[in-house]
Amino acid sequence: MDANVLLEINGISKSFGAITAVDDLTLRIAPGEFFALLGPSGCGKTTLLRMIAGFETPDRGQIRLAGSDMTGIKPNRRPINLMFQSYALFPHMTVAGNIGYGLEMEGVRGPGLKRRVGEALELVQLGALADRKPHRLSGGQRQRVALARALIKRPKLLLLDEPLGALDRKLREQMQIELKRIQRDTGITFIVVTHDQEEALTMADRIALLGQGRIVQLGRPRELYEAPVNRFAADFIGMMNFLPGKVTADGVALPGLGVFQASNRSDLPQGVEVVMAIRPERLRLYAEARAAALPGAVEGTAYLGQDLIVHLRLDATGQMLIARLTAGHDLTRDITTGQRLWCDWPGAQARLLAD
Repeated sequence: MDANVLLEINGISKSFGAITAVDDLTLRIAPGEFFALLGPSGCGKTTLLRMIAGFETPDRGQIRLAGSDMTGIKPNRRPINLMFQSYALFPHMTVAGNIGYGLEMEGVRGPGLKRRVGEALELVQLGALADRKPHRLSGGQRQRVALARALIKRPKLLLLDEPLGALDRKLREQMQIELKRIQRDTGITFIVVTHDQEEALTMADRIALLGQGRIVQLGRPRELYEAPVNRFAADFIGMMNFLPGKVTADGVALPGLGVFQASNRSDLPQGVEVVMAIRPERLRLYAEARAAALPGAVEGTAYLGQDLIVHLRLDATGQMLIARLTAGHDLTRDITTGQRLWCDWPGAQARLLAD
């Protein structure tokens, strides 16, 4: 057994009729890691989670937890807990009763149960609400109760299936930080399934981006955001501008726009067709012409409070670029539809993608 690996997924596949949900997938997850399975609907992430939990059986492959083969073990025999989006709290029980229910079913009673429930309540900061019923709790509080119920049995692994999907945006952002704190405090390995890129980037130590049942890219949040491996990865995580071109001896030729530099140009051979990918926040906008800056007209804006999104159509090619300006930028107060602006970007902030 490798002490640096808690969960081993070795070449597992799962099909439903003609549809392959998970396709020969291999993955290693470390003890104490907060891991995210990220991807669009139908990419296989929930099927993978259900196979780890034991609710689905792989057609092929093996799942090992802490060195033991879990592939044929029933869900209730695995040292794993699964927290669903719905929370599924018992309405007739108090907060404390809901949290302690699993331990009671295992025969824990008296002072031992009370102590464990008290520790779980403090962990999720609900000590003052122990005697309340679920209908008197907010959405965020119900989410914490469900989390405490999942953690009280001290599983080796906690699986979370879209755990914040039922919360409003502000509460969801708060709970992202709270989940990360609780995971760090307990040291339990968390695997979260989400289609929300921001959620994965905020919480996870590592992310597996899935597409069509396979891992498209695996790495730390910054790696996936700054260095996507292909267009799917670049397009799924955050907004991105794409400009088609070809690698030359001098740089990257973008038809109608000129020759530009990119962070990974040396990785690709001359003559290969590529797309240059540039994040909206890396684009620089100017109110007046500058050397090598590209002119365009503002097609529209979106005010987000802390940021302003600007849609700029380039004069030379008619291509649309999206720029993201922080609220402190000099231009944010004055930009109007139809206004002429100029844009450029640092070569080090552009990335070439061959597919």
